[in-house]
Amino acid sequence: MTTVEHGEGSAPQVAPPHDDVPPVVSLDGAQAAQDLRATGGRQVSRRPRGGALRGRRAASGGLADAPLGTTTDFVSPLAGKTGSDQHECGKGTDPCCRRRRRFEARRVIWSITTVKRLSACGRVMAQGRDGKADRVKIHLRDGVAYTSGVCVCANGWLCPVCSAKIRAKRANEIAVGVASLIMSGGSAWMVTFTVRHAKGHALAELLDALNDAFRRLGNGKIAVREKKLTGKIGTINSREITYGKNGWHPHLHVIVCFDSEPDVMQLTYMMARWQRLWMEWTKKHGFPADKTHGVKWDKVMTAEGAGEYIAKAQDSGRHIGNEVARGDLKKGRLGSLTPFEMIEYLAATGDAAVVDLWVEYEQATKGKSWLRWSPKLKARLGIEEKTEEELAAEEVAGGEVAELAESAWKMVVAHGLEARVLEAVERGGFPALVKLLTAHQIWAVKRITPDDPSETPDGPSESKTA
Repeated sequence: MTTVEHGEGSAPQVAPPHDDVPPVVSLDGAQAAQDLRATGGRQVSRRPRGGALRGRRAASGGLADAPLGTTTDFVSPLAGKTGSDQHECGKGTDPCCRRRRRFEARRVIWSITTVKRLSACGRVMAQGRDGKADRVKIHLRDGVAYTSGVCVCANGWLCPVCSAKIRAKRANEIAVGVASLIMSGGSAWMVTFTVRHAKGHALAELLDALNDAFRRLGNGKIAVREKKLTGKIGTINSREITYGKNGWHPHLHVIVCFDSEPDVMQLTYMMARWQRLWMEWTKKHGFPADKTHGVKWDKVMTAEGAGEYIAKAQDSGRHIGNEVARGDLKKGRLGSLTPFEMIEYLAATGDAAVVDLWVEYEQATKGKSWLRWSPKLKARLGIEEKTEEELAAEEVAGGEVAELAESAWKMVVAHGLEARVLEAVERGGFPALVKLLTAHQIWAVKRITPDDPSETPDGPSESKTA
């Protein structure tokens, strides 16, 4: 495989192989995971091991040669809200570095994605009401900077930037809703479902089997009777995907909500029925579940701790909402990689064996929800209904600091400065932003402050540019 050299801030490109040389797709996932974590996602200078291009089907299996799974401990705390937190990178796990990694991963995805809306996310100007391209504005709220005026894809599966915004809000909805349910006398259990898989199994087929098996649990007269006897009022379910030794590994996290503490005997019957049906259905479809780990039940929390849970959940990040919805913060374990870790590995090594796997992931998740609530459950738990598009564009309500012309933003994207622009505003406001941009010969930036006459009803005045 041949890699093409690329400049600072640009995504790696892969040169096509000669037509007379068959593509070799072989990726040692255990070694890939080890390499990625050893380098912290930094680019390394060594010859990549694999080779295949978008449009060429990857060989089955490939990425990992070690057992699969994702962490079951609660994930890392959510991003801090102060400017100092945002620009002190430390060991690479703080909010600033996580944001940089998300932006860098999105740049890599731009170069390989088959999804047009994703390829425009963050770099193409949004159109205003007059049909003309809008201007990019930098906002600052509670010490955190955001942009508006650029397209957002609002894809919770594929975009590391939009996914982080959407999943953080969905996680908070789950945490507050479930805790409120328990405080009002209800109860909740988290159930994890997995299917057995092997190299050669297509991700789309695995996801369909997973979804069909779960739907089976809630269908039929017995399920209706079970719902009445246990007091089950609905479920919240999310899908997570990793890739490892045995190929794709999709699994399902489900929060089962009850209006009270269910009768122990009825709950036991429910657990046994779900286990039996899950094993039968997955075996029938060619993906038999493991008897020990196919269905796993865990009590979410006690009623006594629910009040404190609500108060501290957002600050600590250690809540059931993050465990269910924040797949973007998790890491694969035991030699497996999450989809975004696959992109980081591609950026670090240039190994093009990842490309076909990513395209398969895009196609398999198209039109599928990564998170679902039972009908009317949100309303019952007092959670406002919002679309993912609304959540992805929601964070632009802070004070406006600066405005960039379309030409300036294109240069910001060309230099890979999107994250650094936000860090500059958080660290030093408009002067720090100007210093950063002028160092890269980007001039068309305008200050926006409450004292700017152009923002008053009296009409526009001379622009302040740097």
